[in-house]
Amino acid sequence: MSDTGGRDDEREDAGTPATGAPEEAFARLGNRIRVAILEALHEEFGGGDRDGAPVRYTELREAVGIEDSGQFGYHLNQLLGEFVGKREHGYVLLSPGRELVHTIKSGAVAATAGSAAGETNAACYRCGAPVTVTYTGGYVVACCTECPGALGLDLVPDGALSSIPVPAGAVGDAVETAPRALLDRSHGRFCHRARMFGDGICPRCGGESTATIEVCDDHDGGEEPCSACGVTMPAVVRTTCRVCAEGGIAPGATVVSHRTPFREALAAAGVDRLGYDAFATMLRWPATVTDADGDPALRYDLPTVGGDVVVDGDLDIAVEAVADGQ
Repeated sequence: MSDTGGRDDEREDAGTPATGAPEEAFARLGNRIRVAILEALHEEFGGGDRDGAPVRYTELREAVGIEDSGQFGYHLNQLLGEFVGKREHGYVLLSPGRELVHTIKSGAVAATAGSAAGETNAACYRCGAPVTVTYTGGYVVACCTECPGALGLDLVPDGALSSIPVPAGAVGDAVETAPRALLDRSHGRFCHRARMFGDGICPRCGGESTATIEVCDDHDGGEEPCSACGVTMPAVVRTTCRVCAEGGIAPGATVVSHRTPFREALAAAGVDRLGYDAFATMLRWPATVTDADGDPALRYDLPTVGGDVVVDGDLDIAVEAVADGQ
C-alpha cells in the first residue's frame, strides 16, 4: 500500500501540457464528464493507489456512460498530464486527480445544511451536564445543555464546547442516527490532527507547520466565554501550515497529548483512545499562563505529576518539581 499513487514523473501523456497554474487546472474541471472520468478511474483503479491496473479506453468510456467516442476522447484529453496519466495499457489516476476525487467524496465542496441537536450520553467538561451534537456550516459542534459553554465565537451556538470542521460526507445522518459516535469520531480526528500540528507536520498536506501560544491580554476569566477572545481558556495554541495554510486554534494540551507526561495522565484517567472523553479530560486539567525565557508558556497541574508541567513556546515540556514542604 502506498500513498504516492501514480508517479507524476512517469508520464506518457498526450493532451494539453500542464502549466501548473491553478486557474487553468480548475478550468479543466469545469465539466461534469471530466469529473465523472476522474470518479470512474478512482473506482476502477483501486482508489488511486498503485495496486490497480490501468483502465482501457473502452472500459473507461463505458464506466462513464458516454456513447460518443469523440466527445469522450475530447474531455479525457483535457485531463491528461494534470489529473490523468496514459500508460501502455490504459489510463491511471494521478495524485492531483485522486485528491480531487477524495475532496468530492468527502463532501467538502458540497452545500451543508444545519441539523437538529442529537442527544448523547457525554458530559460537559465544565459543569457535567449532558452534551448534544449538531452539524452546522460544515462544523460538528458539541454543546452543553446547561452552562454557557467554552466558545463565544461568531456563528457558534450558545453553550458550544467545541466546533470542529468536518466534511458533510463524513457526517451523513449521524446527528440523528449515531450522535455519540459522531461526537467521538470528530473529536478523535481533531486530537490526532492537533498532535501532528504539534510535531510540526500539517495533517492535510504534510507540509511544515508552525504552532504559537496566543495569550488573551484582556481575558476576563469569567464563567462565560471571554468577550475579547471568544473562549474561556486564557491562551490557545494557533497552528498554521506554511504550505496550504491549514490550521486553527487548539487547547494547549491537545497538541502535546501524545508526549510524556500528558499521555500518562490520559492513561491514568482511563482514556485509551482519542475521542470526546480524551478531549474533555484534557480540558479539565487546570492550566494557567506563565513565562518561559520571556515568551508565553502554559503551566498545567496534572494529577499524575508531582509538580507543575510547563509547555513553552516551542512546545517543549518541562516538569517543575514541588519543593519540600509545599
